[in-house]
Amino acid sequence: MRTPSYTMEINYFSQRNAPIRSNLFRSYSCNWYVTVYPKGNGINTHMSMYLDVANSLSLYQGWWRRAKFRFVIVNQSNVARSKRLATSYTFNKTWPNLGFKKALRLTKLQEEMFLVNDKLKIEVYVYVYDIMGILDTHVLPEKKDTTVCVNGFQVLDSQVKSANIIFETYPETALYMNILLRIYETLYNNPLEKLTESELSKVSKDLLDLTQAGFKLEWLREKLEKASVERKKLAGYEAQALELGKQLKNLELMMCNLKAEIKSKAES
Repeated sequence: MRTPSYTMEINYFSQRNAPIRSNLFRSYSCNWYVTVYPKGNGINTHMSMYLDVANSLSLYQGWWRRAKFRFVIVNQSNVARSKRLATSYTFNKTWPNLGFKKALRLTKLQEEMFLVNDKLKIEVYVYVYDIMGILDTHVLPEKKDTTVCVNGFQVLDSQVKSANIIFETYPETALYMNILLRIYETLYNNPLEKLTESELSKVSKDLLDLTQAGFKLEWLREKLEKASVERKKLAGYEAQALELGKQLKNLELMMCNLKAEIKSKAES
């Protein structure tokens, strides 16, 4: 049996949403990488996956590569039931990648045991049979930190296990973090003129809850106090403007009445 050109293993696959790019790998003196869309690329029923030419924009002008390639989505409980996807293609600068939008229906990942401990395994086989242009001389090592969504928070791949333990042991942690983010977004991402008294009151209550839970949030308390002062000033200006508007309307009414009286006397 032929050895795969590259084997890609993705941990915590069911929790992934963003596209996942593999490290570079070498096959037939050419550099490649694989891009996997766990929740589909423009489709939400299947996972999608593509083979890409590495550094395609910096390669020799007019380059192309004719290759046959095959993806094997390994069924780790029964290898015979693995999903195999194969095609051939002429890669070039304009079209440096090709793949399968409907690589595997998402419901089958769990139902047919493709995932073991939430890990997906993909084997990649690449056979290049014709080349135009200079070959890649080496593969640049890549090391990337990928993130996973855990309880609504993005954490590093290496931190997922620890994050899960924290959220399971201390479920209130996620609640506190959501409250803290909501306070921050209210105070820092909204213009003062759009903040209402009820919103500031809600922030004050949330801050009190977090402080009682042991959080040190003097910096947010100072921001709230400053926002409250500015909001009161703005409210004062708004009240003054409203009062001036009323006075102006009264003056306009008086002027209209005066003009009508003068006109009436002139006609008589």
